[in-house]
Amino acid sequence: MVQIADRMARIQPFYVMDLLARARGLEAQGRSIIHMEIGEPDFPTPAPIVAAGQAALASGETHYTPAKGLPALREAIAGFYRHRYGVELDPQRVIVTPGSSGALQLVMSVLVNPGQSVLMADPGYPCNRHFVELVEGTPLGIPVGADTGYQLTAELVEQHWREDSCAVLVASPANPTGTLLSQSQLKALHRTVQRLGGVLIVDEIYQGLVYDGEGGTALALADDLFVLNSFSKFFGMTGWRLGWLVAPEAVVDPLDRLAQNIFLAAPTLSQHAALAAFSPEVMEILEVRRREFQRRRADWDSTCQ
Repeated sequence: MVQIADRMARIQPFYVMDLLARARGLEAQGRSIIHMEIGEPDFPTPAPIVAAGQAALASGETHYTPAKGLPALREAIAGFYRHRYGVELDPQRVIVTPGSSGALQLVMSVLVNPGQSVLMADPGYPCNRHFVELVEGTPLGIPVGADTGYQLTAELVEQHWREDSCAVLVASPANPTGTLLSQSQLKALHRTVQRLGGVLIVDEIYQGLVYDGEGGTALALADDLFVLNSFSKFFGMTGWRLGWLVAPEAVVDPLDRLAQNIFLAAPTLSQHAALAAFSPEVMEILEVRRREFQRRRADWDSTCQ
């Protein structure tokens, strides 16, 4: 019999994907399904992004890119932070990944030794703990509630930090609660984690889908933290499987080496398509969609009252 590695006993299914498969099966039978099982905008990828992907395919852009991603795309991502958030970012710190899941795998693999623990909020994105398990680390889910906005605080980190802890993972906007960490809260978290000798990892995958204020980025605070982001949510490119990671300069080389060995590079076609994502035309489309999501939220709130 094939012997399955012990770690697999600790890695549970991502049940939402089972639900999605069942829903797609019902759609194939002609049923009308309202999808509430997975974090995916119901709008298609903006047409200019699709056109850019089609043009890249037609022109033969089907070869590997550098493991860290197309230089032009990394520069475009850095430009996005500069224009939208006023943050000057060296494109060399940007690593393009196969979805933000690829970024999480890189970060945990580079930071976590076997037996070390990573603090994270509970509830949180269920796959996060499994990325820690994959590298033989220990995910420490810390219960959070309405009193902290369903977010970790500097005080909770201080309370739950262990001798074997090496990192703290937070999300803003959070999944599944949607709450935000203010810049002052992020600053307090960063200072506490830094003082304890750990690293702060910030998931900004739902960045842009904010309805009360602009929101911000943890990159405005410091250069020694990790920020994860994705083209899936705000940009509507879920099936293109493309994300990115911004890392401290000193960690870029090990991340690059690991990416070369794990997945070689993110999908070439998706990267060329994403070059159009930051164009004024696409940003206008995305803003219209954001306002539509905001309208739906307001309608739902009024219905529930």
